[in-house]
Parts: sequence; structure tokens; C-alpha cells
Amino acid sequence: MPDWWEISVINPAAKERLGYPTQKPEALLEKIITASSNPGDVVLDAYGGCGTTISVAQRLGRKWIGIDITYQSISLILRRLEGQFDKEVVQNISLDGVPQDMESAIALANKKDDRVRKEFEKWAVLTYTNNHAIINEKKGADAGVDGVAFFKTGATENAKIVLQVKSGGVQRGDIAKLRGDMAREGAEMATLITLEPATAPMRAEAKAAGIYYNPTMQKNYDRIEIVTIKEMIEENRRLELPMNIEVLKTAQAAASDKQISLIPDE
Repeated sequence: MPDWWEISVINPAAKERLGYPTQKPEALLEKIITASSNPGDVVLDAYGGCGTTISVAQRLGRKWIGIDITYQSISLILRRLEGQFDKEVVQNISLDGVPQDMESAIALANKKDDRVRKEFEKWAVLTYTNNHAIINEKKGADAGVDGVAFFKTGATENAKIVLQVKSGGVQRGDIAKLRGDMAREGAEMATLITLEPATAPMRAEAKAAGIYYNPTMQKNYDRIEIVTIKEMIEENRRLELPMNIEVLKTAQAAASDKQISLIPDE
């Protein structure tokens, strides 16, 4: 069949390309939404993916409802909207189905289905970094790294931070191991996100990793930080470093399709 739409695939160098394996061109969704709705109408996308339909609906003045099975896609959509519009648009979005209190966070962490339980790790990493991290899909041994993010250290310089999530059984040895992972990954900083409270020996081990000075913020930070889920939910604790979205996009585009697949291979 000839291409009646006359819309080409997304160019590899196109600004809208996000590295998502099934991403559709915005021009395609613009034609579909324009032809089938009016400004102010509601557009439903039950398989949100990387948010092309949602982004175009927002730009064309439509209301919208987006649904996806994984917080990783939700995070990508939120980051996309922030990059294309502004933070106010993201702040006005109503999120449902993700942990909003300790009870729901514990329930997600204790899911029996291993694939669903990993959503807890993704949610924790992406929420703490304000959706500016890349998730490690754990294809084999992950050496303790659940996510990676990049932060600015100057006008053109960047540094890496690695993140690990623990839902139980945390101890001092986890900090020592994370310290080794940080060195292996060439990261300047590391964060352990834990569902359980950190022990005094854990905090002492983290302090022993030393201090990192960020010239952009002109501030000292612990090289290894321990963050609890309770602090994230009840105190809204988030990573305060200036994140580099452009480096994140480049790293995400260079990742394999498997790294951001919605359902892990059996």
C-alpha cells in the first residue's frame, strides 16, 4: 500500500527522538488528533509509551488522559512535557496509581511478581531524581546499580551519580559495596534509597566515603547519601543537584532497545 499519510519515520538526529523503540512521529499524531477532535476535547491514550499522543494533545489544546503499565514510561512522559512546555504543566498533572504514601510504597515493594516489584525500584529512582535518571533494567548481574543520572559541574562539564534501591535487609556492607560500584562506574557520587531506616553503622560508612564539592552549586555534598522512602514521601526529599537533560537524552538514545523495553525478556 502507498503511504497516504506521507509522513516519514523519525530521523535519527531529530530533536523529538527519545530513543524509545516504538516512538511515533508527532506529525502523524497531529493529523490523527486534528482530524478526530476539537480543542477542549479529551484524548485518551491507554498505552502511553513515550507520550507522543499526550504531548501533541497538550500542544493542540486538548485535554488528555494517559495510561501506562510502568512508571518508567510515566517518568519519560513527564520529562518530555517538562522539556517541551514548562514545569507548570507537569505540576498540574494529576497522577494516579503510583505510591503517594508509605502504605502504597510498601505494598508495591512487597509485590510477589518480580517484574511488578521492580517497578518499586524504578519509581524510587525516577521520583528521587525528578525523572532525570536512566534505569538499569537488570539484564543479569547489575552490580548494585539501579539507575544512573548526570549532573552539571560547569558550563560544559558533567559528572555521574549512581543510585541503588533496597526494599529490605539493609546493612553496613551495602554501603561498602555501593562505594565500590561508584568507583567502578567512574561516578562522583552515589545514593542508596532504602525502604527501611538506615542504621548508625550504615551512616558512618557513608560518611567515610568523603565529601564532593560541586563548583556549580558551590556546595559540599556527601559522596554517598542515604535517602529513605519515608523522607521522599513525607518530606518530599529530592536530588537537588542541577541535572543535565541533554546528557541524559544522549545517553538514553545510545542505550539498547532492551534497556527501555516495557516488559523484560523471559
